[in-house]
Amino acid sequence: MRKLFIASLMSLFFSGISALAGDLSALAPPALPWMLTPKPQPTLRVGAYVGALSNQSLINITVRRPWDAHFVPGAMVDAHAIYTAYRFERVPLDLEIEGGVAKRFGSDAGGRQWEFDLIPMARWKYFPWNDFIYTNFRVGLIGASYVTGISDFERQFDSSHHSARFLNLLVPEFTFAPSKDAPFEVFVRVHHRSGVYGLIDGVHGASNYISTGMRFSVF
Repeated sequence: MRKLFIASLMSLFFSGISALAGDLSALAPPALPWMLTPKPQPTLRVGAYVGALSNQSLINITVRRPWDAHFVPGAMVDAHAIYTAYRFERVPLDLEIEGGVAKRFGSDAGGRQWEFDLIPMARWKYFPWNDFIYTNFRVGLIGASYVTGISDFERQFDSSHHSARFLNLLVPEFTFAPSKDAPFEVFVRVHHRSGVYGLIDGVHGASNYISTGMRFSVF
């Protein structure tokens, strides 16, 4: 019942964001005109997302059973900025750098720590249905994640029941916008923090937050 409740909350949150995005041109504050300005090739984006803690493995969430999400008590709110470091001219690909600050909350097991992240990411910009809904796929495989404290959840998922404050960050993400020129995008992603099979401090455990949010193009 708890899993169904959290999954319903995530679904409602994403639906609300999508509805808000559709009416943004009428509701955005005049003090922030960059929120309404079309930017087909943005260099800086800012955004935020909320994530629910899952006890599934990353491969199950993204490939094997993405439709069967399992959640446990614990959540995270993140604010971040994305800088486009390089844009290929003949390939629909951007190289980006993302930095963010997150706060965990919701349960003792999931923890209430602060998290600081930095990760290079690649953005693939071509999909055949982009004239109907502009879709990008972003992925970062090697990033830095530092937390101010280690959660019980991460400890219990490690074979030796320990973890580390500094671990690797891996992020797969899909973004959606009304058009290429839209100054905003909504997205779904997995925030995956792990020791890379023991490579970092012998840590074999991980944590996954299934997340959704929204970001705007600044310039």
